[in-house]
Amino acid sequence: MTFFLIGSGANNGIGVAGFELNASYVLIILGWLFLPVYIKADIYTMPEFLKKRFGGDRIRFYQTTLALILSIFTKISVDLYSGAIFLNQALGWNMYISIIALISLAAIFTIGGGLSAVIWTDFIQTIIMVIAAFILMIISYIRVGGLQMIKNLYPYSVADTTLFNNTVCGIPSEDYFSIIRPLNSNNGPPWIGIIGMTIVSIWYWCRLVNQSMK
Repeated sequence: MTFFLIGSGANNGIGVAGFELNASYVLIILGWLFLPVYIKADIYTMPEFLKKRFGGDRIRFYQTTLALILSIFTKISVDLYSGAIFLNQALGWNMYISIIALISLAAIFTIGGGLSAVIWTDFIQTIIMVIAAFILMIISYIRVGGLQMIKNLYPYSVADTTLFNNTVCGIPSEDYFSIIRPLNSNNGPPWIGIIGMTIVSIWYWCRLVNQSMK
């Protein structure tokens, strides 16, 4: 998700921030509505909750299979590919070797340390990412010349070289500095989309029981 937001922000401007603004109140719903149910039911996964709620194993198996397929094709594959691109460009590693290395590293600390290792990894990475983001923001503001210069120069921030020879991809939109966009916007979600994505956000944030129980 992070890589998607970064790429969309670079391409379409700050409109993609609507996803995170939407998550801010959905996470409140998670804490006040969903999480107490999870804790009271003493469950750690959504398939486990569905089995307790409706009984039987079929719905648990279906939800587990669906979640795995969606995670592989919408999250894990993107994370592995983006990580492999970074290793390829930074270290010159082969893409396939990079993917195998990332999978192996994740498997070692996850299998060896279990959920506790995942929790501590998330905790440490969050601190590092927040601190690094603030440092990068300050350095960027200083080098560019402030917020106004960012607004002035952003329309010209088109990459000289890209992974694919597509001259259309990456060209900033005209409403790049607007979060609330009109209904006919072709770049990023319009204003009603921020409201409509609440349903998807509830599915995304409130079903992740393992993340919630951390």
